[in-house]
Amino acid sequence: MTIKLDENGRIQLPADLRAKLNMNPGDEFVIGEATSKTILLKKMNLAVIMKGIIEEAQKVDLDKLEKEIEEEGNKIARKNHKIFAGH
Repeated sequence: MTIKLDENGRIQLPADLRAKLNMNPGDEFVIGEATSKTILLKKMNLAVIMKGIIEEAQKVDLDKLEKEIEEEGNKIARKNHKIFAGH
């Protein structure tokens, strides 16, 4: 199967391929360069992706995260203090 790029940079996918891959108007895709002569087109469902991100974010223990950040900041401050104090 051969298709052409039109003057606006668009590629029209054949109807049988769109049907086989369940592609519909409004679907969103990520496109990337696989090699210098090959592209990848991946169908994305942003609603599902966002739902997953939200679910993962809700699992984060904010109190624990805050404590870890504070401890790391204190560790860096102690290290910097030793450097500036000449220890």
